[in-house]
Amino acid sequence: MRYKLYIDAFFLLNFFMDTLLLFLIRKILNRTATPFRIILGGAFGAGMACVVTVIPWVPSWLKLMAGYGCINIGMIKISFSEMNRRMVLRAAIWMYGMAFVLGGILEVLAVQIPFFRTYGMGLMAVCMTAAVTCGIIGFLYERWKQRRQCVIFPVTVRWKDREVTLRALLDTGNSLYEPISHKPVSIVEKQAMQAVFGQEGPGLFRAVPFHSIGKAHGILDGYEMTELIIFLESGKIKIERPMVGLFDGKLSAGAAYQMILHPALTERQEEGL
Repeated sequence: MRYKLYIDAFFLLNFFMDTLLLFLIRKILNRTATPFRIILGGAFGAGMACVVTVIPWVPSWLKLMAGYGCINIGMIKISFSEMNRRMVLRAAIWMYGMAFVLGGILEVLAVQIPFFRTYGMGLMAVCMTAAVTCGIIGFLYERWKQRRQCVIFPVTVRWKDREVTLRALLDTGNSLYEPISHKPVSIVEKQAMQAVFGQEGPGLFRAVPFHSIGKAHGILDGYEMTELIIFLESGKIKIERPMVGLFDGKLSAGAAYQMILHPALTERQEEGL
């Protein structure tokens, strides 16, 4: 059996799907990629999908590996150039998962809806279904993120043989990473760490660039601690050699918390109390 492939429609469909998924990944992983880079990544993915598809001598298993491996990773690296290997792997897993969900929804519609079952799903119907699905996923993720946004945990920060226990806000908007080691950076009030550092503090620090409302660019003094312990209702999480950035001021007007915890730290495997 032979099939007729319209390469222009095939490119447009892949470009729309890939770009949509990349925008959704930017939202879920809280990245700062520009729309131009995301569109460029989507164009790369669609173009490579066309190239791999039309080459007759490429085995089907190799096409599958290229489509689900190299091409997707290439799209992610083009769109999010600041990602390290672990972040790229995480983004790729999200892309595979969302593509699987989207493909399942399209398959159900094509089989269960009589009109689509008779006449098939055109390019416009597929694109509209994909846009609505990604919109629903984005909405549900935003609701889930808002529920986590105001969670406060007790946290113990250790440096050498000294430690201090603070109240930490889990802020999903904290996307600070130390530029050399790419470790997530939690923000701590400088005054709250005097019990650990004393008056002098550690000699070696790493500059952590940041931006916030009212301040386009700034630098935090980042330090590598010995250990960080996050106390949850279900147990505790221990992080070895975490990075903290010292903030010279108050993080909370009512002293409700003295630390802003990076959300990536709570994704570590919990240990029983």
